[in-house]
Amino acid sequence: MKNQSDNHIRKNQVHPPLPKKKRVDVNGNDTRRMWLRDGKTTMPFVEGLTQNACSMLINSINTTLISLGGKPIDKKRFLITK
Repeated sequence: MKNQSDNHIRKNQVHPPLPKKKRVDVNGNDTRRMWLRDGKTTMPFVEGLTQNACSMLINSINTTLISLGGKPIDKKRFLITK
């Protein structure tokens, strides 16, 4: 009975979490999906990076924006999910 309710919850989600076998690569790294929130929309940004790699990508984007004279993107606008 518990199994049926778990499947029911996953089917009702807009973006259900990936199964563990698709999240973990051959080296055992747990990969994530990163989303960018802009206004009322949330867009997929990158897929298949680890948590640390996502953080490094955000820092790299902000460093590049600052060096080009732009404003950095707030880290709260990026969502990192499994």
